[in-house]
Amino acid sequence: MIRLGTFVWLALLTMIGVGLYQVELGVLAKESELKQINRQIDANRDATHVLEAEWSYLNDPTRLADLARRYTDLAPATPTQIAGFDRLLPRPPAGQPFERGLHEGGAAGAAALLASMKASEPDAGSPKTATAATFSTATASDADEKSPAKPTDEQAEADDVIDAILADMKKAQE
Repeated sequence: MIRLGTFVWLALLTMIGVGLYQVELGVLAKESELKQINRQIDANRDATHVLEAEWSYLNDPTRLADLARRYTDLAPATPTQIAGFDRLLPRPPAGQPFERGLHEGGAAGAAALLASMKASEPDAGSPKTATAATFSTATASDADEKSPAKPTDEQAEADDVIDAILADMKKAQE
C-alpha cells in the first residue's frame, strides 16, 4: 500500500523532471540562436573584408590620378594661382559697417577690378599681384555709374570679363 508521502515524492520528482526538460529545451534554443548569430557575425566580417578591399582599390592614389587625368581637365596648382594675404580687403575699423564690394558692383565692379589688376601687373612673366587698393576700386559706387536700363551692355561686359578670366586660366595651364 502506497502512502501519501510516496505520492508527494513521486509528484515532486515528476515536476523536477518536467522542469529539467523545459530548461534543456530552452538551452538548445539558445544554442541554435547563438550559432545563427555567430554565422551572421562571420558573414559580416567577410563582407567587411570585401568592402575594405574595395575601398582600398577605389582610393588608390595612382588610380584616382589616372581617372582625374582621363576625365577632367584639371592641372596641378601652380604657385601663381595661390593668392596671398595682400589680396584681402583690409578689415574695417571697429564700429564702422562693412563696405560692400564686388558682389554689389556686378559686371561693372568685376570689369573695374580686372582693369586695375591688368594695370598693376608688373610684367607678363611674373605672377599677378594685387593690393587692397586694387580691390577698393570696385565698390558699390561703380554700380551707380551704370544705368540699370542697359542689361545687354552689362551682360556683354560680364561675358568679356569671363572670357578674359578663362583665357588667363588656359594660358596658366599651358
